Amino acid sequence: MRLAVERPLRALIFDPWCLVPYYTIALARGLIESGVDVRVFSIGYDLDPECFRRAGLRNDPGLLDLFSGKRIGAGFLRRAAKLAQGVVNLAAMAVRLVFQRPDIIHVQQLRLVQAGLPLETWFLEYARILGCKLVYTVHNLLPHDTQERHRARYAKLYRRMDGLICHSNHARDRLTAEFDIDPARVCVIPHGPLFEALAERHGAGVAVNECVVLWQGFIRPYKGLEFLLEAWKKLQPEPAARLVIAGSGEPEYLERLRERVEALGIAGSVELRFRFLNLAEMAQLYSVADIAVYPYREITTSGALLTAVGNGKAIVATDLPAFRELLRDGENALLVPYGDAQALADALRRLIRDPALRARLASRTLDLNYKLLWREIAEETRACYERLLGDFGERSALADGGADRVYAQERTSVRDRGDL
Repeated sequence: MRLAVERPLRALIFDPWCLVPYYTIALARGLIESGVDVRVFSIGYDLDPECFRRAGLRNDPGLLDLFSGKRIGAGFLRRAAKLAQGVVNLAAMAVRLVFQRPDIIHVQQLRLVQAGLPLETWFLEYARILGCKLVYTVHNLLPHDTQERHRARYAKLYRRMDGLICHSNHARDRLTAEFDIDPARVCVIPHGPLFEALAERHGAGVAVNECVVLWQGFIRPYKGLEFLLEAWKKLQPEPAARLVIAGSGEPEYLERLRERVEALGIAGSVELRFRFLNLAEMAQLYSVADIAVYPYREITTSGALLTAVGNGKAIVATDLPAFRELLRDGENALLVPYGDAQALADALRRLIRDPALRARLASRTLDLNYKLLWREIAEETRACYERLLGDFGERSALADGGADRVYAQERTSVRDRGDL
């Protein structure tokens, strides 16, 4: 007689191009702690190839991970090489799904959809045929700075998913209204902070008597940097304040921002750190920052904002619906209309000149953390999975099932390795 035994819920986190590594790592660790059997389908992160190992996780590229942390040229050659590797990895993982089938495939980002290539969606349809449920985290409703030209593709993608996760009620409402998605298929689960402050103030190359205003993130036009520079010009002279803009982006846009700083005559009080920042550098910057600023034109979810929340910073942001779900003007942040450079300058000036107000807002920002703990986020995510699967508590697997044994033998979890 073959006895049935309970087994853990199995999830494959799907980010094969490693587009959101730190989010994937935080979510995977939380899910493992909540008892989910997690595998991460991802190559290594080009700019931080040790990030998975450092977190006690082993990423699974499928088959090949040839380029992480390496320079293989630029432009077309690099994109073609990584595309070829990605195709091989998708094919390899498709074969392995037959023997190592998860209950849930949790999709984070699909790079090829925007390019009109169907390889990832073919893979997901194949996984559904095998019996996997598909969950998609809607980090952005549509790719930013692309207007409406991808709407039809993403509408089709969202309709293919068994479940969708949004990080705010505003994102859910837009998703259901603009893409005709049944609200019952959508879970609203917050985005957690990604980094913790670890360094002392003297370690970041900033004078300790300056009020440091920090903008940090991947630099894109929709994030309002030109608007911020206009406001900083109106703020001058403010001799004890420095604006630090840190992050990487497209070279042409970065050059445009450099030229704008020079044209406005504010180079003496603006520091441009246009490069990838490792975790130590990020921690240093957030440890010295007195104010974090988010002058975005539009946003669905901002990991950068949540980094400031996790570090307990005084925040100035644009008055956008996604921000208003966490921030209240005058209570835990200062909010200004996008495009009103004078209002942004005035809000920054208030905080620069009033340390007590900065401290009060920062303390109330820290109070938001209880809503954003990754263990709570992981529990909500697991509940979303279980809702899609039915009453998973009554499901079981045969003790001698070959696929179950292979899956359990192959995975590597944080808990198994004793890193938590």
